[in-house]
Amino acid sequence: MYLHDFEYFNQLILQKSFSKVAEYFHVSQPTISSAIKRLETELNTTLVIRDRSHNELIVTPSGEQFANHVATILNEWRVSKAEIDRLNRQQLFFGIPPIIQNSYFAKIAHALQQRKMLADITLVEAESSILRRRLLAGEIDLALLGTITIDNDPEIARTELGRSPFRIFLSKDHPLATKTDGLYFADLKKENFIIFASSFAHTEAIRIMAHQNHFTPKIIFQSHDINFLMNMVAENVAITFLTEVATPNRDDIVGIPILDEVQPAFITSLVHRTNHMLTPTQTALLGVIDNLYRQ
Repeated sequence: MYLHDFEYFNQLILQKSFSKVAEYFHVSQPTISSAIKRLETELNTTLVIRDRSHNELIVTPSGEQFANHVATILNEWRVSKAEIDRLNRQQLFFGIPPIIQNSYFAKIAHALQQRKMLADITLVEAESSILRRRLLAGEIDLALLGTITIDNDPEIARTELGRSPFRIFLSKDHPLATKTDGLYFADLKKENFIIFASSFAHTEAIRIMAHQNHFTPKIIFQSHDINFLMNMVAENVAITFLTEVATPNRDDIVGIPILDEVQPAFITSLVHRTNHMLTPTQTALLGVIDNLYRQ
């Protein structure tokens, strides 16, 4: 049994054709047939049945079960290759979403530079949902994620670093800017919203709040650039709903707390794969971030 046997079988499940799989891997069709036969002999079962009368490939229950395991095996192989490649190059890929990067990375970078670690780290910027997928695919080693729910995936080791409330941000010239003690979300029914497009957490949070208050928010614009979004808010084009972590350091925007008794929180977590063996550099990075976030 060879690794290629798994790859051939995995592709056969996807394409349902021996000839197409042979073409995909640039090998002969008997090569694919021999690989499947080896697997069936090893497992003492039939994985696929060729129905030549209907020109159809039927995957047996054993084949379907085995396919799930093969997908996991091949994914682990890809992940291990990527991890070892980065180890050989002494590279650490660290994922961070824009909402957290803008607020905290300068502080993190300063601490890493003091420890002469910054040059060993490659920053990967993306929204949390994308970073999570890339982490599981082995494309990054560690990540900071922002969510509104707890991730209990057994494949992910998670350290919660903090929870932040959501706030309404609006121009200092907005009529509601004087309500610095807080607003109920129901008070915003007639407002126009600009939302942060690069965040499932924020999209879901505003959906939850609007649903609880029985209205659909009027979203007139979405932006992947939080600085551009804040500039639009400052110009009084609309208001926005963001985690307190995103509070801008500017005097033309007012952040107002939400008074609703039930509301989501923005949860910041430091994550890595459960089966990932941390290198000394990665362990040191975990310590730096943990200390900074828990101060």
